[in-house]
Amino acid sequence: MTFLFSALLILTLPASLRVERENTPTSPLGDIREGTLWLWRDGPLRYALLLGLSAAVSGALVLVGTVGLVRGRLGLGELEYGWTMAAFGIGATLAALVMGAWENRIPRTTFVLLGALVSSLAVLPADWASLHLLPFVWVLAGAGQNWVNLPTQALIADRTPEALQGRVYGAHFAWSHLWWVLVYPIAGWLGTHFPDKAFLYGGLVALGLLLGVELLFKSWKRPR
Repeated sequence: MTFLFSALLILTLPASLRVERENTPTSPLGDIREGTLWLWRDGPLRYALLLGLSAAVSGALVLVGTVGLVRGRLGLGELEYGWTMAAFGIGATLAALVMGAWENRIPRTTFVLLGALVSSLAVLPADWASLHLLPFVWVLAGAGQNWVNLPTQALIADRTPEALQGRVYGAHFAWSHLWWVLVYPIAGWLGTHFPDKAFLYGGLVALGLLLGVELLFKSWKRPR
């Protein structure tokens, strides 16, 4: 239903706002390849994409592990689980409002770094969190996820010619979902083998990826 609604919105756009594609026929794989080349060629976009892997780890922990945490360790029901996940969504919504107010004062790559950091730190204490604390840290985790995703989309719009934007967005969609394909099994494995410390260990993995990107590729943040 969401995809159908989005498609209807796109169809209602004025023709002048739609990007004209070349007459040369292209294939979906060719579009993704072309978008990927642009995505990895640009320093700030590479930096944001790699930090997206760190955010995917913490995000997968939330999506995979929350049900076991709330209904298993805390022994609570579906209502409490629903409110806990709602807190995650509320955090993402509030983060979007904050970014809207501060986006002209803080570089987008700084927002991405801050988001990955907040999301990683938020999941660390979850193994020991009570029901009163867990929604609060999930608000932070949701905010962190948004501060990675939303600024990255804005970066693509800022740093990509209009004629290529559709292909670059498509390539980013493919790569970011590849990150999730890679990290979902990690979240499940941690929950199975370390049920009492899955969020701690997963958060440390996310922080390790973040620190690696920041130490090795910090120069990519700066536009050339």
